[in-house]
Amino acid sequence: MKFAPLTVLHISTEPGWQGGEQQAFYLAQGLRQRGHRSVIVARKDGAFAKRMHQQYFQVHTFRRRGRGPDALWTIRRLVRALRPDILHAHDGHALSAAGIATLGLSRPLCIASRRVVFPIRSPAKYCHLADGVIAISGAVMNACRTAGIPEGMLRLVHSGVDPERAGGGNRERGRRALNLSEEDVLLLTIASLTACKGHAHLLDALPKVFRQFPKARLALVGQGELRQKLHDHAVRIGIADRVQFLGYRNDIPDLLCAADLFVMPSVQEGLCTSLLDAMLAGVPVVTTSAGGIVDIVGSDSSDGPYGYVVTPEKSSQLCSAITNALTDPCMKKLADRAREHALRYFTHHQMIEGTLSAYHEWLADSARRSA
Repeated sequence: MKFAPLTVLHISTEPGWQGGEQQAFYLAQGLRQRGHRSVIVARKDGAFAKRMHQQYFQVHTFRRRGRGPDALWTIRRLVRALRPDILHAHDGHALSAAGIATLGLSRPLCIASRRVVFPIRSPAKYCHLADGVIAISGAVMNACRTAGIPEGMLRLVHSGVDPERAGGGNRERGRRALNLSEEDVLLLTIASLTACKGHAHLLDALPKVFRQFPKARLALVGQGELRQKLHDHAVRIGIADRVQFLGYRNDIPDLLCAADLFVMPSVQEGLCTSLLDAMLAGVPVVTTSAGGIVDIVGSDSSDGPYGYVVTPEKSSQLCSAITNALTDPCMKKLADRAREHALRYFTHHQMIEGTLSAYHEWLADSARRSA
């Protein structure tokens, strides 16, 4: 069925660039490629506004976190002028701003994305300000249900990644950037340095791994408030000389190709697109079963798992999984299967089509209720 072009007003209040902003970027680009119009409202000092402007989107900005009168007036003015079909709030503060800014107006359909598994502190906000909630994994869906959001408001649309970008790196260039020889064994983790990502449990697993694999080393990509604490911890347990804290990197595809094993030690996780990047790059993975990760790697009861999967917060299990993966002659076959699985279910094109399908379903429901 062919639908009329949509105008979507995307609202983001996040200052940095993480998984949620990347998904919003993919969505806006994909909508534009499919003939729809995307207009961006984002904080003036944030990475999202800057990058969307660089991609020639119409961008309107506000100061701070979207709570001030300038943000509310900007949204209200745009709703009046553009008459968008959809307001898409890409974070919780964005949903609050959209709801307050449109009070008294004939409000367009308001959709909220929920990307984290943390308990929802204000369920009423989602129930009363949103017409629909897109959850990025089964675990996030369950968190929404637990908060009391009605089932009819929920749609599952997995986040997706660009397979060409993920698999487009160069191994030699990536290893050269880290001063690695071909004999070195690179363990790679890509995640913000926050408690929910479980880096400390991974560090605790490594002394034994490093004794068994003298050429192994770990590279941590990402920034966060725990950087110094994690570095100090690596010093205390005697592995600091074999752990690199790389911070933000713009050569992720090269680093993925350079890796011999991708390790994701998350304690809590909405879905984990960096794990998808690794799978699409053909890198074997060791991960926990935290949150939405199970949607990606499968389980023994489905057609997975597509990597070594351990219990969150269990350093001993991480140690065993890493050593087993590095010595498993079938890991290449497992990585190939994981790549095919990610290509089948977790690309950015599938995320865009799933979101569009949810838009049209909710728009149809709204039209029926108004008739």
